[in-house]
Amino acid sequence: MGGHTGTGWTARLLGTAAAVAALVGPVGCAAGGTPAAGAAEVPAPAPADPTCTNLLKIDAVPPPAGDPSAPDPAAVRAWAGQVLPLLDSALATAPAELQPTLTALQRVVRSAAETGTAAASDAPVVAQSVTEYEAWAYDNCGYRQVLVTAVDYRLDGVPATLPAGPAAVRLVNDSAAGLAHAVLIARPKDQAMSVQQLLATPADQLAQQLDLVPGAASAGPREQGGMLVDLAPGRYFFLCPLGGGDTPPHLTLGMVAPVAVA
Repeated sequence: MGGHTGTGWTARLLGTAAAVAALVGPVGCAAGGTPAAGAAEVPAPAPADPTCTNLLKIDAVPPPAGDPSAPDPAAVRAWAGQVLPLLDSALATAPAELQPTLTALQRVVRSAAETGTAAASDAPVVAQSVTEYEAWAYDNCGYRQVLVTAVDYRLDGVPATLPAGPAAVRLVNDSAAGLAHAVLIARPKDQAMSVQQLLATPADQLAQQLDLVPGAASAGPREQGGMLVDLAPGRYFFLCPLGGGDTPPHLTLGMVAPVAVA
């Protein structure tokens, strides 16, 4: 498991990691083994599975508003109140191999609902459990699979087009420099925006130009992360928002790719 500091346990728990903080701050990294390279696509959607449907909905719940480093207890309770029923429903229909993972998360979310207190984003039960359920969903839910490999500084495997609807993203970090990477999906308000225009937009204005899809996949070097999304038709950017110190945001160094969803 990586040791990077997250922007808040709810962000990592829901796969919302880099997202809103994406353009302004650091993100936690998920643990896991590195799968074989090469993207795999599901030829046709599988019938809706209740566990998969609820996991997809969990990843779509936005984190509590406000400062993620010091979340408001009322906002944490409200967030947990949204997530807990979905998690309970997912657990009720989950196969045996997934039940320990969801049970561990259930305890964390129930505690948040009762106390309004957020657990650390890099707590082992959170990071490991989220990685496990997103990996399980990637392999078993029949969603469109998008396997992205992050190198310094490029996102390989991002498709030029995707069908609208649910998709499972798996990020494999092959950084040779020991860097953490992430994938965030953003829909530009101006659907004609090009990559060049995106990169030319001042950082303090960029958040106002993009609608961020809930969820983010993040991974430390030689690790993997995931996210589940339900994309409406439109034009999006897959990008890595990380950076810091002497390194500018990775998207400005080449880690950005447009995707047309139809």
